Amino acid sequence: MEYLQQRLLNDGNCSRTIPLDLLVEILFLLPPKSLIRFQSVSKLWFSTIRSKFFADFFLTRSKARPHFLLSFVGYGSKECFIVSAPEKSSTVMARSTMPNLEPGYYLTSGPVNGFVCFGDVYDPITVYNPTTRQMVKLPDVTPNGRKMYARLGYDPVEDQYKVLCVMMEHAKRRDNELEHLVCTVSSSQKQEWRKIENTTEDSYHSVYGHICIDGALYYEVGKSRIAKFNVRSEKIEFIKLPKESEINYSTLINYKGKLGGVVYSCTENFMTLWVLEDAEKQEWSSMRCDLSSTWHDLLGDCVMFKGVIHTGELVVFNPFIRHWLESSKSLYVCYYDFNKQSTRKVEIQRMVADDDLRRIYGISELMTMLCFPGHIENIRFL
Repeated sequence: MEYLQQRLLNDGNCSRTIPLDLLVEILFLLPPKSLIRFQSVSKLWFSTIRSKFFADFFLTRSKARPHFLLSFVGYGSKECFIVSAPEKSSTVMARSTMPNLEPGYYLTSGPVNGFVCFGDVYDPITVYNPTTRQMVKLPDVTPNGRKMYARLGYDPVEDQYKVLCVMMEHAKRRDNELEHLVCTVSSSQKQEWRKIENTTEDSYHSVYGHICIDGALYYEVGKSRIAKFNVRSEKIEFIKLPKESEINYSTLINYKGKLGGVVYSCTENFMTLWVLEDAEKQEWSSMRCDLSSTWHDLLGDCVMFKGVIHTGELVVFNPFIRHWLESSKSLYVCYYDFNKQSTRKVEIQRMVADDDLRRIYGISELMTMLCFPGHIENIRFL
């Protein structure tokens, strides 16, 4: 704390009218919503809250209190809104303070160091901070009829956020023109897309999911490979999958700091966890998990995985709101423990059962839910 106070004073933007140690202590105890609002109290408060050192210090605290990011999307209209809920409780309370996102924003990939990314063929690529509600729209990209995929990555060494945009023709066309563009995210500097070369000269026709681990952005590109984009060097390489893995169309996860993939067999009621043990040698380990008969009772016919929480447990949920409305007044997700091979249910309050929330935000059975664990509240402004 003393180091933070000294660095804030050295910035030259803080006054000694209010003792800085007292100011920092007060601000540090406030929730993010209050910090954003209290920036208007004075220049001192504004410069302190906006200081990189304060934001970094706040982020350290946030990493110890990870959240779910819940995204609800209406069918047809693409109307989307986001709420958050803490991970560390058997019954968690969702926050309904985040506003509806304007139509056209559809969240399909999880948060990266507190930020998320929107964008497809028809919509602008935008980076959004759910905590501060800052939106940074990136320059337009012209796909020229090609499919477009935008994925957000974070480089912890240079402390930079970058968006990788992949454009490609449909797989049935022979003239597949694969193009990779990168843009460094910043609202204070001019942004532009830079074309990077695929040095491996390998081609692919699809992009599924993504996970960012220690400055590397991973995404699935087919049955036998996973693409790895180094956010700092902006180089792309490919990781071979074991022939028996069938890891394609799975969920990529951060399993204890390593790249993992979960493959689920609904017909035989088991799933397999694959973990990349050695990235250099591209060696994988696997663990088969036989599921109990209660799995279907808890989750219904459709299940979805979106990563692991701080305990290493896998988050499993039913994405269809209709399932919750028909079965219970409560919304819940399940945690699967790979070591114990057991499942526990966690209720998320103030969601489906809250009639006022449903009326205000328009939650209905014609919506689907996505749940992303590991979200950290970040008060940084880009």
